Amino acid sequence: MKIHSTLQGFTLIELVITMTLGSILSVVVAVFIARPITAYVNVTRRSELIDTADSTLRRMARDIQRAVPNSLRVKQDPNNNQRIAIELLNIVEGMRYRATPPGPFLDFTVPTTQFNVIGLFQYALSNATCIANNCRLVIYNTGENNGGTIPSDNPTAGANVYSTVAAPNCSGCVPPPNSVTITPVGTTVTLSNPPSSLQGQINLSPGVLFALPSARQRVDIVDTPVTYICDASINQITRYWNYTINSVQPTNPTLSPLNTAQSALLAQDVTACSFIYSPGTSERNGTVTMSITVSKSNSQGGDTITLMRQVSVDNMP
Repeated sequence: MKIHSTLQGFTLIELVITMTLGSILSVVVAVFIARPITAYVNVTRRSELIDTADSTLRRMARDIQRAVPNSLRVKQDPNNNQRIAIELLNIVEGMRYRATPPGPFLDFTVPTTQFNVIGLFQYALSNATCIANNCRLVIYNTGENNGGTIPSDNPTAGANVYSTVAAPNCSGCVPPPNSVTITPVGTTVTLSNPPSSLQGQINLSPGVLFALPSARQRVDIVDTPVTYICDASINQITRYWNYTINSVQPTNPTLSPLNTAQSALLAQDVTACSFIYSPGTSERNGTVTMSITVSKSNSQGGDTITLMRQVSVDNMP
């Protein structure tokens, strides 16, 4: 018994028709898929820009909200109109000092070497930056300035944390002669939680004469100033910290004290910034208004987004 098999292939006409139909189908599919893919890529790119601006503003807001009252200052670089800086003094921990006996209390009439605080220290004792900089204490910073063309660069001695000297020795002056609102550089600040006690203890060497008592008996423990610089000329926002306090607000990262500070790049592709600080009054808190514009080049999509954030600042010292 024989089995016959017939092998048949595609004719040239059938092959051409198949290829033609396949090409038409590919074009149709591409037309319907291309737009959703393009839209997805565009949305992803714009989301990255929004995330860059939003995360930067949120990071700045966290520092601003834990700044020493009245320590916020904003300044445009006088030599670069595309560079603007915002500076503050960072609080590690806030406590209430004991103003009356029993126990060691803070006396505003003589230099104090020891006083207690209500409660125990939680964060300052383990904060590496605070310990490395010998921690510093701030009491009743009014942020007062002596005036001038740039008031923030003329801090009043004894009433402003950015003053690097004590209040002048003059009769009947306020703040009192030789008093300060922040412990001077070189003062050894020792924080401790004595055993079986509900009160922390602060020792100062040498003793410090603080200028004015706080209505809320507030003492802030600080580590270093913090500066954010937006430089649109290089499209970056950078955070600087761990540097010395200066009377004149620093705005140039290539000069002292910022050139020796620690720093971290927060955002790139920044083409414009606006920082506006409205100090508070007895009726309302201060307000910081921050605006950041982030852009991509035309070769990367040419997108531009601008985000704005307002932060309420408690300036009651």
